[in-house]
Amino acid sequence: CRILRYRKPLCFIAENVKGILSANKNQAFPLILQIFREAGYQVTYDILDASDYGVPQKRERVFIVGFREKSVLDRFVFPKPVTSKKKTPLKNILFPDEQINEKYYFSERAVTGMEKVKGKMNKGRVQDPDGPCNTVSAHLAKVSLNSVDPVLKVGGRFRRFTPREVARIQSFPEEFQLNVSENRAYRALGNAVPPVLAYEMACAIYRS
Repeated sequence: CRILRYRKPLCFIAENVKGILSANKNQAFPLILQIFREAGYQVTYDILDASDYGVPQKRERVFIVGFREKSVLDRFVFPKPVTSKKKTPLKNILFPDEQINEKYYFSERAVTGMEKVKGKMNKGRVQDPDGPCNTVSAHLAKVSLNSVDPVLKVGGRFRRFTPREVARIQSFPEEFQLNVSENRAYRALGNAVPPVLAYEMACAIYRS
């Protein structure tokens, strides 16, 4: 909001996790909207799922859009889903098994430990390759079989996604360079807004 008050752009987009709607017993989100209004913007919001826009990932996020002019807000319409019925499957972006480095597979010790106490563990969420992936997050740098982060089960073995696969799950183009350590790549990609959905939002604003 400090940036909005100083730079006064014609519009802005803010994105956050869906839990922000219920944060602080449902009291935080109305305050956030009010602060945006006090900064001089007419605002609206909606929950968008990236998988509705061709992204191979179920990722629900709250998008807040603000305009300085109410007449522009009145014309604005959030982008309509383009793949709401036929989702893009995860298998479209996975590397062939033979190209996966052994380091991405969980050790037999980790799997054995999981099986011993599987009644008490989350058992990393194994993904269905024929559907979109569950939400990828910054936690993928330290994903384990006792987490809610998505993992793959291939030929009876469990593995995590490679950084490039995560980039694909997030809809980053192949030419996007991951010139950082793997841990930093996982964190940055997991926190990112899928570029394809960002493009749809930008087009919706342009049409206004």
